[in-house]
Amino acid sequence: MNSTKYTLDRIEDGYAVFLKYPDEEEQLIILQSAMNKPVEVGARVQIEEVDGFYYIDILKEETEQRRANMQHLMDKLRKRTNRN
Repeated sequence: MNSTKYTLDRIEDGYAVFLKYPDEEEQLIILQSAMNKPVEVGARVQIEEVDGFYYIDILKEETEQRRANMQHLMDKLRKRTNRN
């Protein structure tokens, strides 16, 4: 498997559910014990699978930018809601 970018959507019952970037429609579900490191929900990562083990590289700059964009959208929504 080639190295591919994903966003960690959620963790459920010991499984990490990643959404393939950029469309975030295709899911990759990985048993957490098969990952080389823990990942926080919302992180953008690069994943490479080797013999059933998943090597994850957290893309810090992309994760920070994604979180900043989400915060900006939430702030806009709050301002809009407070006007009504």
